[in-house]
Amino acid sequence: MNNSFGLLGETFAESEMYRPLFVHHPDAIYVMNMAGDLIYANPATEHITGYAFEELQKMKLRDFSADREQGRTLKYWNAMNSEKKLEFKLDIIRRDGKEVTLSITYVAIEQKGVRTGIYAIAKDVTEQERRNRKLREQERIYRSLFEYNPAGILSFDTQGSCLSVNPNLEAMTGYSQVELSARPYTGFFVPELSELLERRFQYALSGHSGNFEAQLLGKDGQRTDVNMTSLPIIVDEQVLGVYMIALDITDWKKQMQRSQELTDQYTSILNAVSEGIFEINREGRSVFINQAGARMLGYEKEEFRNVYNHDLIHHSRSDGSPYPIEECPIHRSIRQGVSQEVTGEVFWRKDGTSFLVQYRVNPLFENGEPAGAVVVFKDVTSEGEIVRQKNEAERGLAAKTKFLSLMSHELRTPLGGVLGMAELMQGTELTPEQQDYMEVLLLSGRGLQTVVDRVLDFNAAESGTLRFESKPFPARRLIEESVEAFSVQAEASDVELSLRMSENFPSELVGDAGKLRQIVVGLIGNAVKFTPRGKIEVFAECLVRPRTGQEEMARCVLKIEIRDSGIGIPADKMELLFQPFSQIHSSILDRSYEGTGLGLAICKRWIERMGGTIWAESQEGIGSIFSFTLPMLSEE
Repeated sequence: MNNSFGLLGETFAESEMYRPLFVHHPDAIYVMNMAGDLIYANPATEHITGYAFEELQKMKLRDFSADREQGRTLKYWNAMNSEKKLEFKLDIIRRDGKEVTLSITYVAIEQKGVRTGIYAIAKDVTEQERRNRKLREQERIYRSLFEYNPAGILSFDTQGSCLSVNPNLEAMTGYSQVELSARPYTGFFVPELSELLERRFQYALSGHSGNFEAQLLGKDGQRTDVNMTSLPIIVDEQVLGVYMIALDITDWKKQMQRSQELTDQYTSILNAVSEGIFEINREGRSVFINQAGARMLGYEKEEFRNVYNHDLIHHSRSDGSPYPIEECPIHRSIRQGVSQEVTGEVFWRKDGTSFLVQYRVNPLFENGEPAGAVVVFKDVTSEGEIVRQKNEAERGLAAKTKFLSLMSHELRTPLGGVLGMAELMQGTELTPEQQDYMEVLLLSGRGLQTVVDRVLDFNAAESGTLRFESKPFPARRLIEESVEAFSVQAEASDVELSLRMSENFPSELVGDAGKLRQIVVGLIGNAVKFTPRGKIEVFAECLVRPRTGQEEMARCVLKIEIRDSGIGIPADKMELLFQPFSQIHSSILDRSYEGTGLGLAICKRWIERMGGTIWAESQEGIGSIFSFTLPMLSEE
């Protein structure tokens, strides 16, 4: 660097001991004569500006000042004609084109009372200025949020004394900032909330935010309903106070109260009519049912809410065959957005019985799109016919129950004695011929015992005395074991027996495992019995519905299908299926398929009592398909 100082050389020559300080100083230090010529500049000057000393000597300060700073540069230079010291900030353009901000200090140099030059120190404060601008912008934003927020905002120190409030809080309470200053937080609210406020304030001081409803107490005694949010004021990971944000919800609460009053009025009206009325959403879940509708269907109003309506009351037609949801007029009305009136269908009660209904579906809309439907229905079954049939059924059921109870005593007791004695005799010394007779006797006695047991099971299903369990059981293993039980018998008849289960079939269900096992075994046994050769396929799947509550088990529908390539059922005999004591294949000449005629009837009664459906399809000489569905619960 050129160290020729000209007129000021002698001054700096005498300061040789201070020169290392100038040379190694991180800020730009330079000297100019009163004409503005550069006399001296330390290395930091070159570094900050990007220009070499020789280049700087040929330039004036205004040459590398930003365009907007030209006038200010001249102003500051002229001011040094009278000032001894001047501090200012200036934006300059470095040699590489980058703009930097300098904090500059001018100090006048005088020799023997004559001003000979200016001593300058320039510090690069670009990054500091950037941070300061950002901080000022943030402060303006926060101040705007505080001043113009539609909610009332209060701040408190850790002792609970008010530090500040925004204009909206002043308007809500009628107090001024001065009146509220240093007031404790409890002084802003009605007295009965003091304990709640104490808990909320301490919770915020622990570093947590919270939300609660309260009432502000105005200067005139007026109470204002507000939704409060409490927030900790945290600086450098230290809680320094608490913010409270108050949103006026007075009008909203009045609207909610009015809405509730209207809802109560509408509910009273709906509960007063004799027709059943229920609402479902676009997903098919029940939203509401009136008292008359719940009574007709046998449900409590709460039981009917938020469940799949179709699966509950409209799952089957009057003949027991499945009713696909795609064909249901109620759901078709939701999809198409048109009203429909329907007659000749049935709704199913909670106890598994059905009744003839006439109903009208009116779709609901939201933003022009179908959002659900309201269904108005009534029981159109003749009341007189119902009473007559009910009385006859009760009389017949009472007589049948009495008869079967007598048969239980008169047949099962002596039959048990006969079987017991026959088993004892079989253990004595008998001739081969006597042993054969005893085997026939035991076989016949056990067959008779099976007939009696089936008749009594059917009677229990018909009379309603049968009880069904609802316990967790290994569903997958139960079905596999039921099929496996017939593997030897099927193989002996040259029948291929197979089982197929859906991939998502749950390992465990909740229901009556014993009844389910007997139903599956009965249907598979029927298929093996009427399939002299060919194959039998068993398919099981489980459709799990979404949960309707946080702790509630998932609802699901178990479906089992048994296909066989057996002798089939004649079309004119299909109506006899599931009827008690009917033997479709019985014949005087052929007794190969004889039985009690109660197996399918018992299966049907049990399935229906458990809320399910059973049906069959068959072609004579080709085979049959027996299917049933059962509502279940699942943890999975």
